[in-house]
Amino acid sequence: MRTWVALACLSLLSGCSFLGYYRLKKAERAPLEEAAKVKFPDSFESGLALDGPLMVAIEVAMNDFLPPGSKAKLSDGHKPLEKCLSNRSTYDVVALRSEEGIFFVSIFPVMARCGLDQTLLDAGAVYAVDGNGRILDVR
Repeated sequence: MRTWVALACLSLLSGCSFLGYYRLKKAERAPLEEAAKVKFPDSFESGLALDGPLMVAIEVAMNDFLPPGSKAKLSDGHKPLEKCLSNRSTYDVVALRSEEGIFFVSIFPVMARCGLDQTLLDAGAVYAVDGNGRILDVR
């Protein structure tokens, strides 16, 4: 009887991925020798400042556009392009805050990062996200 209960629990756990549950992978850490060579800046004065609501808007838009763990599927099955479009580092993001407090987040691929010279039409998206992290519209 315990075997059946254990098998039932395991089958339910494996089904979580089919229901949209995704567990975020832990970030990879560099070896200690490499980390020891890093020199931190004394100041962030010239750095790029992103406030919390803007970070939420970018995260919400990116997670909707390319959810963690998802893979691009193309009708022609072009594998190098599918691999490129499945990688989040392929995309650049530009964000704009309106006077009404709405964030417009533009996500677009930079194909040269994958060593591809193809031009893609409609490969990105522009999101309108409110200050509560709700997607208002996507184009």
